[in-house]
Amino acid sequence: MFLGVDVGGTHTDAVLLEETKSGVRPVDAAKARTSVRVIESLARVFDELLTGGRAASLKRLTVSTTLGLNSLLTGAADPVGVMTTGGPGLELDPGPWGPLYRALPAQQDHRGHVVEALDPRLAREAAADLVGRGAATLVVGSKFGPKNTVLEEVMRTAGREVCPGPVMSASALFGGLNFPRRLGGAVLNAAVKRLYDRFLDDLGEVAAARGLGCPVCVLKSDGGVMGLAAARARPVLALTSGPAASLLGLWALSDASGPSEAPDPGDVLMVDMGGTSTDLAVFSRGSPLMTSEGLTIAGRPTLVKGLLTHSAALGGDTDLAPVDGRLVPAPVRRGPALALAPGDLGLRPPTLTDALNALGRCAVGDPRVSLRAFELLAPGDPVGLARQGVGAVLEKLADEIKLFLERINQQPVYTVGDFLVDWRLEPNRAVFLGGPAETLAPLAGEALGLACSAPAGAATANALGAALARPTVEAELYADTDHGLMSAPTLGESRKINPSYNLDQAKQDLLDLMGGRPDVRVTSAESFSQFHEYGRAGKVIRVTAQSAPGLVARLAGPPPSRSA
Repeated sequence: MFLGVDVGGTHTDAVLLEETKSGVRPVDAAKARTSVRVIESLARVFDELLTGGRAASLKRLTVSTTLGLNSLLTGAADPVGVMTTGGPGLELDPGPWGPLYRALPAQQDHRGHVVEALDPRLAREAAADLVGRGAATLVVGSKFGPKNTVLEEVMRTAGREVCPGPVMSASALFGGLNFPRRLGGAVLNAAVKRLYDRFLDDLGEVAAARGLGCPVCVLKSDGGVMGLAAARARPVLALTSGPAASLLGLWALSDASGPSEAPDPGDVLMVDMGGTSTDLAVFSRGSPLMTSEGLTIAGRPTLVKGLLTHSAALGGDTDLAPVDGRLVPAPVRRGPALALAPGDLGLRPPTLTDALNALGRCAVGDPRVSLRAFELLAPGDPVGLARQGVGAVLEKLADEIKLFLERINQQPVYTVGDFLVDWRLEPNRAVFLGGPAETLAPLAGEALGLACSAPAGAATANALGAALARPTVEAELYADTDHGLMSAPTLGESRKINPSYNLDQAKQDLLDLMGGRPDVRVTSAESFSQFHEYGRAGKVIRVTAQSAPGLVARLAGPPPSRSA
């Protein structure tokens, strides 16, 4: 059996699948409200599904979550202090990194050689200053750190002497040479590190208490899975695991439902609305899309490879705040629908779910409380105000979709088969997933200008995708024959090489370091000659490799369904 669990800001979904000769058969599904103590939500869905000796039959447990992403979108993540050193051609601008930023006087050249050393005393003073101004964790980064980590090690050592929280090296997390993206990913990793540690502690405790002996994995943004140790070290790789899970779930549902319901050869928009956020993605000609350089997460460009998705702070728990007689979606989630928290009536605005309740479109909690909330705001026409509130959410959703499509049409994107998309993406229909999917899809067509539908199993498609995700791996290798050094930073490998080292050797070394897996392929390979003023020196070589995401098996049988 395979168990997939998706922990969202509002609901925790779980799906149990059983292996058969023709694929995997859905056995059961569960849905629970996500509590403040996540361990309670995990325990509820585990106990509902793992009955009658099922725990002993588990082959794998895979978990996805939007908790880290939601903390970034709502400003609840840890404040991160950033220390950097530069190099030729780079001005260290504090603008993108905020007030907790210090550029230190040291430099490396493009080959990693230190041309200006860093005084450890200055590094300690900078770290102490950042911690004193509120940094809960620190990130250190050098422009050419992946080629030589010596300056980052000086900064990291200094940071550990004064910072009680994690101190992270950008080059140890990402081997790519794009400094702003490498640093951006490291900052996000630090911002959610403590949150993920608590989450993984809860997950491990619940699994151990129920005697799970199977591997426990975390879904990554690229649609693959990683173990708990890797997830603790690099939680940034899982920040968009929630959207990735939904995309894989839609892929599985489409594949299982046959040609009539599968994404057509054109472009199909995925809209996955949870309680806290909405995730967008595109199927193009039957395949999900991948990023070329890396995802932009919470406004920060990163080197995180992933399925191409976009998250907006918009969901069933979105407050509909009154502004000049109209309701406007608020970006901060302050609680569940008033129908589920009647004690908050009159203390905060109603939510999108309350509006749908008031319109008779759903019956979450006590719909009478929802209607009363709109009566307090518009005694003469509460239903009309609720309808306007739903319309405002759909208008905001339409704006987010427009921005998302504009962004992906302005950059190179690939299908999961590594084919460059050289056509303009123009979806003509939208598939809704998540708890509100069946309720919202019929209302969204006119506002979005698309044909909208919700497939069977939409409410738990995210957990289905997590359960079926195939493991992926990705890494980079750098070599400098003049310097005599080869390194694969994210694999912890560094060794001396001779002057004759070449591109073919680098490709093979990287594939060997990644375990010689048959599904891993080289995705880019470059070799550049370096020259001194007195003539030719050596070569600088860069190779990247990864495996493609996908599903471990076909879905054989009708999808599991559990409403919100």
